[in-house]
Amino acid sequence: MIQRKRTLSEIASERIRTFISENNCQPGDRLPTEKEIIEMLGVSRTIVRESLKALQSQGIIEIKQGIGIFVKEVKFQNLLKKISPFLKFDKTKFKELIDTRIVLELGAIDLAITHDQLDKINQMSYWNDTILEKFKKGEKAKNEDLFFHQTLFHATGNETFIQLSSIINEYFQLNQLEEIIGLEEFMTAYKEHKLVIDALINKDAVTAKQNMKVHLSKLYNLLEE
Repeated sequence: MIQRKRTLSEIASERIRTFISENNCQPGDRLPTEKEIIEMLGVSRTIVRESLKALQSQGIIEIKQGIGIFVKEVKFQNLLKKISPFLKFDKTKFKELIDTRIVLELGAIDLAITHDQLDKINQMSYWNDTILEKFKKGEKAKNEDLFFHQTLFHATGNETFIQLSSIINEYFQLNQLEEIIGLEEFMTAYKEHKLVIDALINKDAVTAKQNMKVHLSKLYNLLEE
Protein backbone atom coordinates (compact mmCIF):
# COMPACT_ATOMS: atom_id res chain seq x y z
CA MET A 1 0.00 0.00 0.00
CA ILE A 2 1.14 3.55 -0.74
CA GLN A 3 1.02 6.11 2.03
CA ARG A 4 0.53 9.69 0.97
CA LYS A 5 -0.02 13.18 2.20
CA ARG A 6 -3.66 14.09 2.55
CA THR A 7 -5.14 16.59 0.13
CA LEU A 8 -6.25 20.03 1.30
CA SER A 9 -9.90 19.04 0.94
CA GLU A 10 -9.34 15.94 3.11
CA ILE A 11 -7.60 18.06 5.77
CA ALA A 12 -10.44 20.58 5.61
CA SER A 13 -13.01 17.78 6.00
CA GLU A 14 -11.18 16.48 9.07
CA ARG A 15 -11.09 19.96 10.60
CA ILE A 16 -14.81 20.40 10.03
CA ARG A 17 -15.45 17.01 11.69
CA THR A 18 -13.22 18.13 14.57
CA PHE A 19 -15.24 21.35 14.86
CA ILE A 20 -18.45 19.31 15.07
CA SER A 21 -16.96 17.05 17.76
CA GLU A 22 -15.29 19.77 19.85
CA ASN A 23 -18.43 21.90 19.85
CA ASN A 24 -20.59 18.90 20.77
CA CYS A 25 -22.83 19.58 17.78
CA GLN A 26 -26.01 17.57 17.60
CA PRO A 27 -28.08 16.47 14.60
CA GLY A 28 -29.97 19.51 13.32
CA ASP A 29 -27.45 22.06 14.64
CA ARG A 30 -26.50 24.77 12.16
CA LEU A 31 -22.83 25.00 11.21
CA PRO A 32 -20.95 28.15 10.20
CA THR A 33 -21.68 29.48 6.72
CA GLU A 34 -19.48 28.58 3.77
CA LYS A 35 -17.87 32.03 3.97
CA GLU A 36 -17.20 31.61 7.69
CA ILE A 37 -15.66 28.17 7.12
CA ILE A 38 -13.39 29.63 4.42
CA GLU A 39 -12.19 32.27 6.88
CA MET A 40 -11.91 29.74 9.71
CA LEU A 41 -9.80 27.27 7.74
CA GLY A 42 -7.91 29.75 5.59
CA VAL A 43 -8.45 27.80 2.37
CA SER A 44 -10.15 28.53 -0.95
CA ARG A 45 -13.86 28.36 -1.69
CA THR A 46 -13.20 25.41 -4.02
CA ILE A 47 -11.51 23.40 -1.25
CA VAL A 48 -14.30 24.14 1.22
CA ARG A 49 -17.03 23.21 -1.25
CA GLU A 50 -15.26 19.95 -2.09
CA SER A 51 -14.94 19.17 1.62
CA LEU A 52 -18.58 19.95 2.32
CA LYS A 53 -19.66 17.83 -0.63
CA ALA A 54 -17.65 14.89 0.70
CA LEU A 55 -19.06 15.29 4.23
CA GLN A 56 -22.58 15.45 2.85
CA SER A 57 -22.04 12.27 0.82
CA GLN A 58 -20.83 10.59 4.02
CA GLY A 59 -24.06 11.54 5.79
CA ILE A 60 -22.29 13.79 8.31
CA ILE A 61 -23.81 17.09 7.23
CA GLU A 62 -26.80 18.27 5.22
CA ILE A 63 -26.59 21.27 2.93
CA LYS A 64 -29.92 23.04 2.48
CA GLN A 65 -29.64 25.46 -0.42
CA GLY A 66 -30.45 29.01 0.62
CA ILE A 67 -30.86 27.97 4.25
CA GLY A 68 -27.54 26.72 5.62
CA ILE A 69 -25.32 23.80 6.57
CA PHE A 70 -26.55 21.45 9.26
CA VAL A 71 -25.19 18.50 11.22
CA LYS A 72 -26.96 15.38 10.03
CA GLU A 73 -25.42 12.52 12.01
CA VAL A 74 -22.70 12.38 14.68
CA LYS A 75 -23.32 9.03 16.37
CA PHE A 76 -20.41 7.25 14.74
CA GLN A 77 -17.89 10.06 14.63
CA ASN A 78 -16.21 9.36 17.96
CA LEU A 79 -16.08 5.68 17.06
CA LEU A 80 -14.57 6.56 13.70
CA LYS A 81 -11.93 8.71 15.36
CA LYS A 82 -10.96 5.78 17.62
CA ILE A 83 -10.90 3.22 14.83
CA SER A 84 -9.05 5.17 12.12
CA PRO A 85 -5.53 5.09 13.69
CA PHE A 86 -5.62 1.28 13.64
CA LEU A 87 -6.67 0.96 10.00
CA LYS A 88 -3.49 2.05 8.27
CA PHE A 89 -1.61 0.28 5.52
CA ASP A 90 -1.70 -3.27 6.84
CA LYS A 91 -2.42 -6.00 4.28
CA THR A 92 -4.29 -8.23 6.71
CA LYS A 93 -6.47 -5.35 7.88
CA PHE A 94 -6.99 -4.20 4.31
CA LYS A 95 -8.25 -7.65 3.30
CA GLU A 96 -10.62 -7.65 6.26
CA LEU A 97 -11.95 -4.27 5.17
CA ILE A 98 -12.47 -5.50 1.61
CA ASP A 99 -14.36 -8.53 2.97
CA THR A 100 -16.49 -6.24 5.13
CA ARG A 101 -17.14 -3.81 2.30
CA ILE A 102 -18.35 -6.62 0.03
CA VAL A 103 -20.74 -7.95 2.68
CA LEU A 104 -22.12 -4.46 3.36
CA GLU A 105 -22.55 -3.49 -0.29
CA LEU A 106 -24.28 -6.74 -1.21
CA GLY A 107 -26.61 -6.22 1.73
CA ALA A 108 -27.16 -2.62 0.64
CA ILE A 109 -28.38 -3.86 -2.74
CA ASP A 110 -31.19 -5.85 -1.12
CA LEU A 111 -32.27 -2.86 0.98
CA ALA A 112 -31.99 -0.43 -1.95
CA ILE A 113 -34.32 -2.61 -4.03
CA THR A 114 -36.74 -2.94 -1.12
CA HIS A 115 -36.88 0.85 -0.60
CA ASP A 116 -37.10 1.47 -4.37
CA GLN A 117 -35.67 5.01 -4.24
CA LEU A 118 -35.39 5.79 -7.94
CA ASP A 119 -33.90 9.23 -7.25
CA LYS A 120 -30.91 7.58 -5.54
CA ILE A 121 -30.49 5.12 -8.43
CA ASN A 122 -30.54 8.09 -10.81
CA GLN A 123 -27.89 9.76 -8.67
CA MET A 124 -25.74 6.64 -8.93
CA SER A 125 -26.10 6.92 -12.71
CA TYR A 126 -25.05 10.57 -12.52
CA TRP A 127 -21.83 9.76 -10.68
CA ASN A 128 -21.13 6.86 -13.01
CA ASP A 129 -21.62 9.06 -16.09
CA THR A 130 -19.21 11.55 -14.54
CA ILE A 131 -16.62 8.76 -14.26
CA LEU A 132 -17.00 8.20 -18.00
CA GLU A 133 -16.70 11.93 -18.73
CA LYS A 134 -13.49 12.17 -16.70
CA PHE A 135 -12.11 9.07 -18.41
CA LYS A 136 -12.64 10.71 -21.79
CA LYS A 137 -10.64 13.69 -20.53
CA GLY A 138 -7.85 11.40 -19.31
CA GLU A 139 -8.70 12.06 -15.65
CA LYS A 140 -9.08 9.55 -12.82
CA ALA A 141 -12.44 9.78 -11.07
CA LYS A 142 -11.56 8.79 -7.51
CA ASN A 143 -14.18 10.99 -5.82
CA GLU A 144 -16.92 10.11 -8.27
CA ASP A 145 -16.32 6.40 -7.75
CA LEU A 146 -16.56 6.94 -3.99
CA PHE A 147 -19.79 8.95 -4.36
CA PHE A 148 -21.29 6.20 -6.53
CA HIS A 149 -20.87 3.63 -3.76
CA GLN A 150 -21.94 6.04 -1.02
CA THR A 151 -25.14 6.78 -2.90
CA LEU A 152 -25.94 3.06 -2.92
CA PHE A 153 -25.81 3.11 0.89
CA HIS A 154 -28.04 6.18 0.99
CA ALA A 155 -30.52 4.29 -1.22
CA THR A 156 -30.97 1.78 1.61
CA GLY A 157 -32.69 4.36 3.78
CA ASN A 158 -30.76 2.79 6.67
CA GLU A 159 -28.70 5.26 8.71
CA THR A 160 -26.64 2.50 10.32
CA PHE A 161 -25.60 1.22 6.92
CA ILE A 162 -24.71 4.76 5.86
CA GLN A 163 -22.55 5.35 8.93
CA LEU A 164 -20.82 1.98 8.71
CA SER A 165 -19.99 2.72 5.08
CA SER A 166 -18.43 6.01 6.19
CA ILE A 167 -16.09 4.12 8.52
CA ILE A 168 -15.07 1.71 5.77
CA ASN A 169 -14.60 4.51 3.24
CA GLU A 170 -12.46 6.46 5.70
CA TYR A 171 -9.90 3.68 5.57
CA PHE A 172 -9.93 3.45 1.79
CA GLN A 173 -9.35 7.19 1.58
CA LEU A 174 -6.17 6.80 3.63
CA ASN A 175 -4.69 4.97 0.64
CA GLN A 176 -3.76 6.70 -2.58
CA LEU A 177 -5.62 4.19 -4.69
CA GLU A 178 -5.75 6.46 -7.73
CA GLU A 179 -1.94 6.15 -7.91
CA ILE A 180 -2.21 2.35 -7.97
CA ILE A 181 -5.26 2.05 -10.21
CA GLY A 182 -4.72 2.83 -13.88
CA LEU A 183 -6.99 5.02 -15.97
CA GLU A 184 -8.34 2.06 -17.94
CA GLU A 185 -9.53 0.47 -14.71
CA PHE A 186 -11.86 3.41 -14.17
CA MET A 187 -13.43 2.62 -17.54
CA THR A 188 -13.85 -0.98 -16.41
CA ALA A 189 -15.43 0.28 -13.18
CA TYR A 190 -17.84 2.41 -15.20
CA LYS A 191 -19.02 -0.64 -17.17
CA GLU A 192 -19.35 -2.75 -14.01
CA HIS A 193 -21.27 0.03 -12.24
CA LYS A 194 -23.62 0.23 -15.23
CA LEU A 195 -24.44 -3.47 -14.90
CA VAL A 196 -25.26 -2.96 -11.21
CA ILE A 197 -27.46 0.06 -11.98
CA ASP A 198 -29.37 -1.79 -14.71
CA ALA A 199 -30.02 -4.70 -12.35
CA LEU A 200 -31.20 -2.34 -9.58
CA ILE A 201 -33.63 -0.67 -11.98
CA ASN A 202 -34.96 -4.11 -12.91
CA LYS A 203 -35.08 -5.05 -9.21
CA ASP A 204 -32.88 -8.03 -9.97
CA ALA A 205 -30.98 -8.43 -6.69
CA VAL A 206 -29.20 -11.62 -7.74
CA THR A 207 -27.65 -10.07 -10.86
CA ALA A 208 -26.88 -6.79 -9.10
CA LYS A 209 -25.03 -8.62 -6.31
CA GLN A 210 -23.15 -10.86 -8.73
CA ASN A 211 -21.88 -7.84 -10.67
CA MET A 212 -21.05 -5.86 -7.54
CA LYS A 213 -19.09 -8.79 -6.10
CA VAL A 214 -17.08 -9.11 -9.32
CA HIS A 215 -16.43 -5.37 -9.22
CA LEU A 216 -15.35 -5.19 -5.56
CA SER A 217 -13.35 -8.42 -5.62
CA LYS A 218 -10.80 -6.68 -7.82
CA LEU A 219 -9.76 -4.74 -4.72
CA TYR A 220 -7.97 -7.89 -3.59
CA ASN A 221 -5.48 -7.26 -6.41
CA LEU A 222 -4.29 -4.18 -4.51
CA LEU A 223 -2.90 -6.47 -1.81
CA GLU A 224 -0.20 -7.50 -4.25
CA GLU A 225 0.80 -3.94 -5.15
